[in-house]
Parts: sequence; C-alpha cells; structure tokens
Amino acid sequence: MNRRTLTATALAAVCALGLAGCGGSGTSATSDKPDAAGRAPHLKVSGAYMPQPVTDKMAGAFLTVENTGGADKLTSVTSDLSDDVSLHTTKGNAMEHVSSLPVPAGGALKLASGGNHVMFMGLKHKPAEGEKVTVELHFAKADAITVEVPVKSATYRPGTAATGGHDADSGHSGHADHSGHAHK
Repeated sequence: MNRRTLTATALAAVCALGLAGCGGSGTSATSDKPDAAGRAPHLKVSGAYMPQPVTDKMAGAFLTVENTGGADKLTSVTSDLSDDVSLHTTKGNAMEHVSSLPVPAGGALKLASGGNHVMFMGLKHKPAEGEKVTVELHFAKADAITVEVPVKSATYRPGTAATGGHDADSGHSGHADHSGHAHK
C-alpha cells in the first residue's frame, strides 16, 4: 500500500469511528406528550461533531435532530465541558442566543456551521481532536438525549472529501473560532 492509500484508509477508519459514536446508545428519545395533531415526538440525533476549539474560552457543536413524530423544541443543552452552554442562531455576522429551537414534526433540526448551533462558553478545559464531549439535549416534550460528540480538527468540514466528512448538507465555513462574531 502506498502512503496516500494508507492515509485515505486511516482517515476513512477514523470517520467510521466518528459515525459509530454518533449512533450509539442513548441517541434517540420518544415522548408520551402529543403535539396539536395528537402525535408524540420521536427523536434521533446524528452527525454530531465539535471542531477542536482554537482557544480555551469557547467552542461550538453541530448535529442533526431527526423527528419522525410530532413537533417538539430543543430547549437547552448541558455538558461537563462548560457550565455556560446555550443555543445560538447566526444572523448575518452576529450570533444571537435563543431560548429554544423548533424540531418540526416529521422533519429535522439541523445545527450547522453558519446557522443554529450549540455554544460552549468558559470551557473547563480545551478538548483535543479525538476526544469525545458528552452533552445532554433537553426537549420540551421528549426525554433528554445524551450524545457523545467527537472532537474533530479545527478545519473539519462535513461532506468534504479532504476531511472525510459524512454530511453532504453542509457547505458553510466553520465555527471553531467565534471571535469574529458579535454576541447579542
């Protein structure tokens, strides 16, 4: 095997491990609280990752919450990485804190670079590439979901061959460094 093939094989193996971490136990939830149409949410989390933070002050995380049931809302996120974890949306070049994000019935909530995301402020330590950060997603109706979020390189971009990404829906630049954004 030549060096390029070996590198590609190793990168594919790392990505497969990252995907396996996204689909592990505890990544789905249901509820007995129906929406207005009488359907309870049925949620599943996929594609979770955190670009390695460039500072020890803040980090962002991205994932998709798929819902095959009734409507719900992501209301908060908690993690041992930080006591200050919040939901943000990006409007123009400014990030804005939001109290919740809708998880549509029969749809998906995508937390992606350049849009809605999880923001960690005042990190207790700077996670390194290859680590996993445990987060717990809290919803208005469904039970909480615990997700092991793999830390990727600071330049990781899902869906790009160079990084071995696995989410073809993204094309935005990263949020590993939030210093250029204004916080509201």
